[in-house]
Amino acid sequence: MEHIGINIGLLLLQLIFVIVMAGLPIISLFDLARKKLSGMPLAIWVLIICVIPILGSLAYWIVKPTAESRI
Repeated sequence: MEHIGINIGLLLLQLIFVIVMAGLPIISLFDLARKKLSGMPLAIWVLIICVIPILGSLAYWIVKPTAESRI
């Protein structure tokens, strides 16, 4: 596909980036829904993940909130 100006390496890199940008927040939100969080901690995590998807998702997976922990 080089002859028509499409670089396969760059295309695959962009595809991986899009999958991570869309997949990581979605997986984080599904995992958050399975936890027993409620009220304000749940709302704060959903807001953080939706407003800053990559950083919010990474923070979520690093902190791993539980029902007993408070933000």
